[in-house]
Amino acid sequence: MKLRKLSLLLSAFCAVLCCSLRAQTIDPRRDYHVAERFDAHYAMQGVAVDRNHFYAIENNHITKFTLKGDSVTTWHEPDKEKIRHINSGFVKGRKLYCTHSNYPEVPMASSIEIFDKRTMQPIESISLGIDVGSCVWITPGKGCWYAFFAHYAGNGKEPGKGVEWSQLVKFDRKWRRMQAWVLPKDILEKLHPHSLSSGVLVGDTFYCMGHDHERCYLMRLPKYGVHLEWVGTINVPIPGQAIAIDRNGDMWGISRKDRQVIHATQR
Repeated sequence: MKLRKLSLLLSAFCAVLCCSLRAQTIDPRRDYHVAERFDAHYAMQGVAVDRNHFYAIENNHITKFTLKGDSVTTWHEPDKEKIRHINSGFVKGRKLYCTHSNYPEVPMASSIEIFDKRTMQPIESISLGIDVGSCVWITPGKGCWYAFFAHYAGNGKEPGKGVEWSQLVKFDRKWRRMQAWVLPKDILEKLHPHSLSSGVLVGDTFYCMGHDHERCYLMRLPKYGVHLEWVGTINVPIPGQAIAIDRNGDMWGISRKDRQVIHATQR
């Protein structure tokens, strides 16, 4: 019995170690290059990826693909009058977590929409309790969640209008707010009129997409203060607003120009 428990503990340790090693395959000094691409149908908003599938998000639709580009299934909101405006997502366990910036039917309020990744049916909505600013993306941390918010003045296209502020908020496992950091003003000005449009936490670094910038902005939590720590940028061949990083450190995204899924590697 003791040997069995020891074997299970050793297996769990090895699994954690392997995941840790895989997470370290990203070299923050190397750019990404296109490995393959396939049709994303109508999607251009957000992405998520797991071991076997890619999820392309577009407001009221989510299309599930194999990693070779074969369409598996599509979820769509049956109520044509209800605009969910799902921005981005990630997969954790058997669930697909997506940001939803109209909850409950109040513009710029935010929630998390949770789907069963096998059936692609919604199973839960969680309000983030923040009514100012739109939740742009979320990513899991160690025993917590990180959600990134942006507040727009106007629609971002009018002269002098755009993102007024952006902040990264840390939540506990029950989605209770714990701490917050703001995006440095100089980075915000580089991204104007938009902000960071997606982000993935790998190790201690947030790999964030600049809206249509084809650059990944690297940020870290500061030891002191409220401003995110600037690390640098790496080039990515994804002219869009969302990225996802798989277990091997490969990057996935959608080109907004031609609505194609792009699989990129650090070859």
